[in-house]
This record gives sequence, C-alpha cells and structure tokens, in this order.
Amino acid sequence: MNLGSLLIGSSAVETMKEWYRAAFDVKENEMGAFAFGSTQLFIEEHSEVSGPTKEPARVVLNLDVEDCRAIEAHLKTLDVTWVREVEQMPFGLIGTVADPDGNYVQIIQWGAAPESHKE
Repeated sequence: MNLGSLLIGSSAVETMKEWYRAAFDVKENEMGAFAFGSTQLFIEEHSEVSGPTKEPARVVLNLDVEDCRAIEAHLKTLDVTWVREVEQMPFGLIGTVADPDGNYVQIIQWGAAPESHKE
C-alpha cells in the first residue's frame, strides 16, 4: 500500500497554491497537484471548508528535507508564520510553519547532528 495523495480543502485555493509554490519551490503536475516525492498534494475547493482551519495540529504535513537551515532561511525571506522555530532535537532538525489557512507544515532534517548545519 502507498499513500498516493493528500487533499487540503480551502476557500482560498490560489492564495494557498501561491504560498506552497513560493515556500517550497514546487510546481503543479498535469493533475494540478504538487509532487512531494511520490506523494501528491492537492489543494482544492471543498464544499464543507471555509476560512482558516479550526484545528491546525490535527493533520500535520511533514516534509523530509536535506538542508533544514537553508529552507529556514528561504522561508524567513517570505515572512511566513513560524509555529516552532527550527531547533535541534535528538532525531535531527525540525521547524513548523503555518500555511495561509493555518495548516501546520513541518520541515524535518532527519539525522542532522548537533551543529552540523554550522560551519
């Protein structure tokens, strides 16, 4: 079994798509989804969704990244909302941002040793 796709319902589809494009340098594929590895992320209108999310931590998107600090620096140029600044944990580096609808997106660099991101 494989998790093929995720759907984020939004009443601000274009705002959301523009944010994901800018934040993570992704483009939509022929189906209109952003490909994150083998998982596709769809952002579409949904009849039962309006406004910001009411429970942003219910579902969290975890993005495995190779250089958490580089992505952190890029996201800071976009003035994103940080829920959790990037920090060292025993398993690596992790930080959490909120997309325009308030959904949580974590960037995780698994296995990053303490201070390995500094010269």
